Amino acid sequence: MRVGILGSGLMGGKLGTIFVRAGHEVVFSYARSEQKLKVLARDAKGKARAGTPREAAQEADAVLLAVHWSFHREDRGRLRTLTKR
Repeated sequence: MRVGILGSGLMGGKLGTIFVRAGHEVVFSYARSEQKLKVLARDAKGKARAGTPREAAQEADAVLLAVHWSFHREDRGRLRTLTKR
């Protein structure tokens, strides 16, 4: 299964790593730095990579939204544009 992680902080990073180790393909996105995404992907091993939120959502079979609640209040419309195919 292809999983897109939107929000690669503590929860998204850990769950994404668990998904990779279970054999899934994961794209980590939306973190404070691009370097953090690259480290997460490298450390998860397997089929993991860093990407943009759009890349994470476009080809995903499942999307994990793991962002702070303020994202939901401030950017409600952004999520719709990320997942349009």
